[in-house]
Amino acid sequence: MRRWMKGCVVALCGLLMSGCWDRTEVNDIAIVIAFSIDKEANGEYRLSVQVPLVSSLGGPTGGGGGTSGDNVYYVDSATGKTLREAHSLIQARMSRQLYYAHHRVIVIGEALARDGLSEVLDVVARFPENRLTAYLVLAKGKGINMLQVQPSFERFSGEAMRELIKMESVPVTVKDMAQTLSTPGVDPYLPYVAAVNSHPKGQSKEIQVLGVAQFRRDKMVGVFNQEAAGGLRWFHRQFTPFSTKVSLTEKETVNVRFDKGKAEIKPVIKQGRIQFMINVDTSASVIENLTDADLGRADNLAALERKLSNHITETVKKTLAQMKRQRTDTIGLGLVLAREYPREWRSHLRDNWNERLAQAEFHVRTKAEITNIGQTTENITKEDRHE
Repeated sequence: MRRWMKGCVVALCGLLMSGCWDRTEVNDIAIVIAFSIDKEANGEYRLSVQVPLVSSLGGPTGGGGGTSGDNVYYVDSATGKTLREAHSLIQARMSRQLYYAHHRVIVIGEALARDGLSEVLDVVARFPENRLTAYLVLAKGKGINMLQVQPSFERFSGEAMRELIKMESVPVTVKDMAQTLSTPGVDPYLPYVAAVNSHPKGQSKEIQVLGVAQFRRDKMVGVFNQEAAGGLRWFHRQFTPFSTKVSLTEKETVNVRFDKGKAEIKPVIKQGRIQFMINVDTSASVIENLTDADLGRADNLAALERKLSNHITETVKKTLAQMKRQRTDTIGLGLVLAREYPREWRSHLRDNWNERLAQAEFHVRTKAEITNIGQTTENITKEDRHE
């Protein structure tokens, strides 16, 4: 009896074991590194995928698949009335199953961004393999052009874009974009990139960050250039160090690197007028001194700090002026106003905030402190005239 019961238990355990009946072999999938979405003139969507070629990655001894010239990746593209239709057309001519779970970058074409991103992001978010942590990048022109670029330092342009926007811009994920679009009082933005010739011009094209694209709700309306984009950095949740050039005179400049920085925003409503008091605090280091000024002297250092404070103030004002002109709340001033004045926000500001923003007043004050002037106080190439 006991043997019979043991046999039943063993048989039952065998039935419950899942085994490998639904396995997927690596040789049967095409791993998508990055993909782009464009809007064609006829209104159809163009989906383009960047897939590595396994044999090229493995060298002469690598296994599986054929190659396409000297490239280590393959870009395929198709158009359709929907993204799913375009995906099906690509899959129909590909011998391996497209696998999206490892992509890190989604490139959006400029025409699609100006038409609106809500429908596309909804489709992307509903597809189970798509990562909500993937970075969104806005391309100047068509997104497919970014996938076809062959940078020098990375094997794939998708990987180059991911690293570049982390260093030179502020990364925006699919999740960030979706949350911003669903939150009143703030408008989204995306890193704005383009393909440029390498210098000196060679076989490769490099990807360059041109600035930050402005959105009003889900539609692109303008671009912050590099200077105006620098003004946005002070309002981010996590400050990313960056450098800038300050002119002491018409011909003398000093390059500094901002190590720490933050902006505090205080909204005030007086007699129906909306004002924002913005205080920027930062500490910086001198990384290049192209002047004869001895920064070891207190008066010269104070003069540089004043110049730096004025430079930051003017940059922030340019950013705010462009926001007012385009009626886009890129830094989330509406969120700050809603927390300080919740009743006024709900009653008459929330529904027409983009129009009210154009009438707001801004008062910017900056305090910059130079904490490091380098190991020497004078230019070591200048003649020592002290006896």
